[in-house]
Amino acid sequence: MGEVEKLCEDQTQANVRCWKWSFPNLKSRHQLGRRAKKMAFNVAEIKEKGKFEGRVGYVPASSMASLILATRASEKLESRNSLKKEVILSLMDPKVSKVGIYGWGGVGKTTLVKDIAKHVKDEKLFDVVAMATISETLDVEKVQDEIAYQLGFHLNENTTIGRADRLCARIKTEKNILIILDDLWEKIDLDKLGIPFEQDVKGGKSSLTSQHSDISQKNETYQGCKLLLTSRRLDILHENEIQKGFHLETVNDTESWSLFEDRVGDTIKDGELKEIATQVVERCAGLPFMIVSIAKRLKYQKDIRYWKDALSNLKGDGNGDVLHRPFFSYCEFTYEQLKDDEMKNVFLLCGAYGPSMSVNDLLKYVIGLGVLKQNGTIEDARNRLHRIIHDLRTSCLLLEDDASETDAIKMHDLVREVALSIARKKNVFVLKRNDDRMQEYWSSKGFLETCTQVVLKPCYIQELPQKLDCPTLKFFLLHYTDTCTMEIPDNFFEGMRNLEALDLRGLIMSSLPRSLVFLTKLKTLCLDQCTLKHMAGIGALINLEILSFFDSYMEEFPREIGQLTHIKILDLSNSRINFIPPNILSKLTKIEELYMGNASMKWEEESSTEENKCASLAELVCLTSLTTLEIQIREAWILSDMMLNKLERYKVIIGDKWEWSSNKTTSRLLKLKLQTSIRLEHGIKALIKRVEDLYLDEVNGISDVLFDLNGEGFPVLKHLHIQNNGQVQHIINTMERNNKTYLGLFPELETLILHNLNYLVKICHGPLPLNSFGKLTVVKVKSCDQLEYLYSILMVKALSQLSEIQVSNCNSMKRIVLIENVESDITTDDKIEFHSLRSLTLCHLPLIHDFCSNEYTSCMTTTPLFNGTKLRIAEASSTYSHLL
Repeated sequence: MGEVEKLCEDQTQANVRCWKWSFPNLKSRHQLGRRAKKMAFNVAEIKEKGKFEGRVGYVPASSMASLILATRASEKLESRNSLKKEVILSLMDPKVSKVGIYGWGGVGKTTLVKDIAKHVKDEKLFDVVAMATISETLDVEKVQDEIAYQLGFHLNENTTIGRADRLCARIKTEKNILIILDDLWEKIDLDKLGIPFEQDVKGGKSSLTSQHSDISQKNETYQGCKLLLTSRRLDILHENEIQKGFHLETVNDTESWSLFEDRVGDTIKDGELKEIATQVVERCAGLPFMIVSIAKRLKYQKDIRYWKDALSNLKGDGNGDVLHRPFFSYCEFTYEQLKDDEMKNVFLLCGAYGPSMSVNDLLKYVIGLGVLKQNGTIEDARNRLHRIIHDLRTSCLLLEDDASETDAIKMHDLVREVALSIARKKNVFVLKRNDDRMQEYWSSKGFLETCTQVVLKPCYIQELPQKLDCPTLKFFLLHYTDTCTMEIPDNFFEGMRNLEALDLRGLIMSSLPRSLVFLTKLKTLCLDQCTLKHMAGIGALINLEILSFFDSYMEEFPREIGQLTHIKILDLSNSRINFIPPNILSKLTKIEELYMGNASMKWEEESSTEENKCASLAELVCLTSLTTLEIQIREAWILSDMMLNKLERYKVIIGDKWEWSSNKTTSRLLKLKLQTSIRLEHGIKALIKRVEDLYLDEVNGISDVLFDLNGEGFPVLKHLHIQNNGQVQHIINTMERNNKTYLGLFPELETLILHNLNYLVKICHGPLPLNSFGKLTVVKVKSCDQLEYLYSILMVKALSQLSEIQVSNCNSMKRIVLIENVESDITTDDKIEFHSLRSLTLCHLPLIHDFCSNEYTSCMTTTPLFNGTKLRIAEASSTYSHLL
């Protein structure tokens, strides 16, 4: 730089003239030019040597590796690799700036984000990656120093704002940067840390740091800061406003064994050790940290007694020096961090009951025990319970629900052991499997006097004591897995006068014990899967709110139940009751939920002149608080005068050929086999208006399904099944109703099944409004002999989500898609695409020639029409060869 400045300042040499004339001295200028050119080369060379790939300071390689280098524990876990890909795709989405990962402590969140950090650096997806651990107590300066260190500089400022400003300014010098904040326990103030994020930049927000920073040169290429956050709880990630969240679950059995085998080495090649090792791995709950730590302790141990001792410790209850104590500590800590006593009590109830239970059972218990603080309706209690279950799942204390088992609550075995360990400290007794010391427990007076809950499930006790003195007992549960003939002693409940919830399952009883009359505080009584002959005395339970006879048999429905005027839930589902005496149901005026689905009982005709021997459905009109009804009856006229428009949840099945539906994904179901005109059934039409799952069989008076049943377009219907109808011509006919504006027809419909509709000409006739059929995934059509095609081109544009098509025995069908000669916005640039289609079944269609009309084939996309579709074609003409 000194030589360059000297050359530029040498004005004398630069201004030398050529003797007498005014033009420059060419020789002198030439020499000066050569010197300048040579110097320019030298400067360029030095500048090239001075390039350090974007920054001058470097963190030592070993230090950086310790921060973001992935451990090899994740390299062989395919489940982690697939989740890693999903997270990286989200991070690369320009619309996403915050991504979160949550899961149990020890499940491998830190390992996964380190692996992600290494991958995005290696692939140059981000210019810079920095990672900091937050921990339970946030140390702002420590987090700032960790990030600054990885960016190659030190923060020397003395004030919080000064440090945040400096860090923010440094981050903004990078074009794109990923910052990982690991192990969040609360909402983090990014401004306080000095971390800008993409939304601030693109949304034009002015953060605290940007207001105080003095950046002389703004980096115009800065694209924003992406954040990857981890936490043990999903609700913490939501508080930090993530846009996408991913649940890191435990590893499966195969991956658990692979990880353990990799870490423990050749030690387990011994056959006897391998058998014990298998059990050890099972007890590690799919947690990589437990698998790895235990493998390290056992790796060099070949003495089988050492392994047996380790297995014995793993089978402990969490007390003492057991190998999985860290996991128990985590679960206990998570339990203590739950927001309120409601959540804690629900968690302990789930643990006491077993690894799996239904939401309906849990609801009956929490209402009886007064677990929920609010005093509202049953529906209010159900909504609150679902919120609590969701929060327990996001805290990883309950397993995520399976889509096919929406009513199931599941808990991991090890988590349940933690719940039981905590519950025992609160005087909850849960019978362990194969524990044969019940007589010892019964005789322990001090033990019984302090018990608050007793759960005997599964129970194999053949004889109960004459009386149990349990003055503090609130909940007693006795479940037999196989039906057991058991006479409960008459005085058995006399010492349980504070009992609030009682559940007896799988018993054959000739009569109820006389001591039941002492249970005046009882609010929940469940006698499910029982055979009950005489039920005298049940009328004494004057405060009863929940009464359940699910899957039970009764010779006679007790008249005394009419005295239980506080009942809010009566469950007779799947029960075998010949009849209910008259004037009993009508007295239960506070009842909110009545379940009588799949129950074999007779109903009296309203017009009968004989003295009624059984109840009539007209009695249900007296139940003004009723919001939930599940019922199955033979004739539709019985419901014609009922007030059904107040029902929020219902399953109503009319007809003698329907099977009771087990669909739990919908809350409003209606199955009709009327053999009469639906126009006369005003009560039924009130149900159709809000139905989610609708089945119609031999229902007359319908030619246009949409406008004859629901002129509003079925806004909430998810499943539609129509069969055996000789009048239906269209599912939708908009040709004569163009003067009416619709936001969308069948916007939520997922499944459409049409069977034996002899006069069905078209599924849709006329143009469709936007947002029609937007969620339809399954279409099944069978024996519709007038149907010549399945869809028109006007309808195809609304069927982008179709995954399954089945068409069979339609003798007039010529093609699946028809191009109609109508004036529309369809052009030759439009494409028929079924990218979501995974199953196409065409059977017994003698006239079909091609999938769509030939003149439209030139408009098809060059992408394969059926990409990855499973195709089945059978029993048809050879013209099927032209379909694809």
